[in-house]
Amino acid sequence: MLQGKALTPSNFLSLSRVLLLIPILQALSKNSMSGNAWALFFVTLAVISDFLDGFLARRMGQISELGKVLDPIADKICLIAITWYLTTPARVHPLPLWFLLTVVLRDIAVVGTCAIVYRRNGIVLMSNIWGKTTSTLLAATLIVYILEVQNAPAWLAWLTPNLNHFLLWLSLTFLAVSTWSYGRRFYLIMTDRSGEKYPPPILRTPRQPQAHENGSTNGQ
Repeated sequence: MLQGKALTPSNFLSLSRVLLLIPILQALSKNSMSGNAWALFFVTLAVISDFLDGFLARRMGQISELGKVLDPIADKICLIAITWYLTTPARVHPLPLWFLLTVVLRDIAVVGTCAIVYRRNGIVLMSNIWGKTTSTLLAATLIVYILEVQNAPAWLAWLTPNLNHFLLWLSLTFLAVSTWSYGRRFYLIMTDRSGEKYPPPILRTPRQPQAHENGSTNGQ
C-alpha cells in the first residue's frame, strides 16, 4: 500500500492536471485559432501545475510514495489524451497514428515495470533525466501540432510543418532511449545489481538475532 497523505496541495495539483483535459479537448474540438489559443492557455496551466506540485511537496515536506505515483500518472494521462485527439482527421496535419501507439505502448511498459518493482521491492521507481526529457519533448511536439490550424498566418503555416517533423523524430528517439533506460534499471534492480540508493525492501529485511534467543548470548 502506498504511504502518505492523499489530500495534500501537491497531490491536488496532480489530480487537477487531469481535470484540465476537459477544457483542453473542448478547445481543440473547435479547430480554430481561438480554440487553439485557449487550448494552449490550459496546457500552460497544466505545465505550471506540473512544476508546482513537486515544488510544494518539497517545500512543505509532503513528499510521499503516493505523490510520486500520482504525478507521473497524471502526466501520462494528459499526454496520451492530447496525443490521441491530435491524431484525428479533424486536424489540419494530424499526428501519425503509429506515434500514438508508440507512446501508449511505451507508457504501458513503464507503468508495468514500475508496478513489478514496487510489488517485489517496495520501491517507487522515479523518473530519471531521460524520462523527464522525453516528457518535455512530447509536450513541445504536442504544442507545435496544436498550433497547426486552417487559415493560419503565413509565418505560422511555414514554421509548424518544419518544426513538427523535427520534434516528432526527436521525441521518438528519446522515447526509445528512455524505454531502454527504464528497462536497464528494472533489470539491475530485479537482479540486485543496481547502484541507485533505495530504502531497503521491507519484505526482505533480514531478521535481527535477539541477544536472549535460546536463553543464551554470545560470549556467555
